Amino acid sequence: MHRRSLLAVAVAAVSLPGRAWAQESAEPAYEGLTFESHGKPIRAIHYRPAGEGRRAAIVMMHGSGGRITNRGPWHELAMRFAGDGYQVLTPLFTDAFPDDGIRPERMMEAWRDVGEHAIDWFIDRGVDRRRTAMFGYSLGSYVAVDGALGNSRAAAAIGLAGGVDVYTPRVPRRRIPVLMIRAENDTHVLPRNTAAWVAFLREHDINARVEVIEGAGHLFRPPEWAEIFTRASAFYAGNIGRLDQDN
Repeated sequence: MHRRSLLAVAVAAVSLPGRAWAQESAEPAYEGLTFESHGKPIRAIHYRPAGEGRRAAIVMMHGSGGRITNRGPWHELAMRFAGDGYQVLTPLFTDAFPDDGIRPERMMEAWRDVGEHAIDWFIDRGVDRRRTAMFGYSLGSYVAVDGALGNSRAAAAIGLAGGVDVYTPRVPRRRIPVLMIRAENDTHVLPRNTAAWVAFLREHDINARVEVIEGAGHLFRPPEWAEIFTRASAFYAGNIGRLDQDN
């Protein structure tokens, strides 16, 4: 697949979803921060819902060449999740190991560890581990899902536009629900390679399901990002975001 940025698309203004637990006029907030992974500072943006929200958290892992900014589709998606009641962290995982395009195993492990440590960052601040989840796009889909099925304490994971051509998945160590969202007309990560990843996970007893964004290519347009949010938020609401989960 191409190694250049897969996130550089224009985004139109989008509205945030309603928040039953927040004041009507309140909006999510965000701020830049750093946390450590194996002693290295990892830059990130932390998004917070208005009010208590769902007391749940999502770690979002960007695609190849991705940047952490307060604009563009990645930021808008994080704001949507925060508007739906989740805390969100968007780490720049390449701070742990610069991407050389070859991506040896030690590099992939460093990136997966960033996701694991981002989940730990939330848990250390009081979020129940059963209410934490991963989300990843393209290259980040592998980092997020494969990492969540490894040593992470995340309770669910979503892979967007990912497949076995990104990297060879490892045998899962954990059993958590996984949602794979793929683009119908993806020419970077072919549908058959997403299917191969899903088949691999199911062979190892992972509850993995697939949903398709019809008509979409690998670089999503604003309405398609909105649909991605709708599908992802429904998945999270049935897992980490259930308001009755503490009972």
